Amino acid sequence: MYGVALEGGGAKGAFHMGAIKALMENGYEFGAVTGTSIGALNGAIIAQGDAEAGYKMWESINMSTLFDIDEEYYDKLANKDIDKSTLLYFASKIKEVIENKGINTSKMREVIETLVDEEKLRNSPIDFGLVTVSLNDFKPIELFKDQIPKGQINDYLMASANFPGFAPKTIDGKHFADGGLYDNLPLNLLASRGYKEIIAIRTHGVGISQKTKYKDLHIIEITPSEDLGSTFAFDHSLISKNLEMGCYDALRVIKGLVGRHYYIEPLGEDYYLDLFSSMSDELIVKTAQTLGIPINNTKRTLFEIIIPHLAEALDLKGDATYETIFVSLLEVYAEKYFVEKYATYSLNDFLSTIKVKASSKQIAKDVSTSIKLLHSLNLPDKEAQLLKVSKEIFKATEKSITKRIASIV
Repeated sequence: MYGVALEGGGAKGAFHMGAIKALMENGYEFGAVTGTSIGALNGAIIAQGDAEAGYKMWESINMSTLFDIDEEYYDKLANKDIDKSTLLYFASKIKEVIENKGINTSKMREVIETLVDEEKLRNSPIDFGLVTVSLNDFKPIELFKDQIPKGQINDYLMASANFPGFAPKTIDGKHFADGGLYDNLPLNLLASRGYKEIIAIRTHGVGISQKTKYKDLHIIEITPSEDLGSTFAFDHSLISKNLEMGCYDALRVIKGLVGRHYYIEPLGEDYYLDLFSSMSDELIVKTAQTLGIPINNTKRTLFEIIIPHLAEALDLKGDATYETIFVSLLEVYAEKYFVEKYATYSLNDFLSTIKVKASSKQIAKDVSTSIKLLHSLNLPDKEAQLLKVSKEIFKATEKSITKRIASIV
């Protein structure tokens, strides 16, 4: 049984549900879920056995679902379409905030009460814990469900998510604040109950994360491959993207997929070492010229200068594998041709998809326009070089990779 820790992050919490969906579909079982802020709300829904309902909730959520804000005016503000009526509307809201000593969270409470069934959660075999902070004595409060007084689970969920600026949250005369002020990723809470195998689902939300206090923990991190947006960006298209990203970034971990922005089945380090080794002298020279690298012995220049240079240009770590470097180069080319990111590809399928996209007249036109635009904006030399090199390597290796895979099959 795994313990799962969900990091706080407001609207970024959609990523949790995408990751949980992928984990459950691949047979993972959870003995306990802990969370902070939105991680606590998602965690309660998962722990009571309603992960699917939680996923559907995120598919339909928006700003007006959680806060007393008209969606029309929120969209105008987000799009900077501010007219007199918008200014008057938000002026009235500011007055309400001042009168309430913070943002009204009554609608958030309604959502929690709709989704979280205290009896069901308490009776579930999956344990649940959350983090909040007591403002009376500025002490962290870390509680599992069996430590929360009966009838107060939803109160403590609200306390855990009481973001600075929200109206004060009071329980039994004590004031509470968002748990992210102490521990936004409650790994230690899981470890305190003996969990050694822990899945940490990150959002990189604003907050403090405590260092692990326990030894011999095996922590599997599922982390977003791209920025999830801001804490209060409850935009439908962004949330849909983050649900998918959560699912596929979890699959990257589960299945060992390679790629930073795409999801490609691994073929192993030796395969990609062989691909680099089989590069023709002509391609090596052309690549060196593109990168402005002097060349003597072609193979030595490739492995000692060109490949390390490419890794650095791709912002890869010094210990990046040949597989990572090669796939990252292909991703540069794929992104320019708008290849669908949220899909699992074999290397052959990935190459074929890039080729199909590149051969599409409309897509080619769009790409041509975008590349011209980037050049007009003074595209940095590094990005221009990477695009050119990735294109050259794609064209030079596409046929050979297809032949290699066909011979293996």
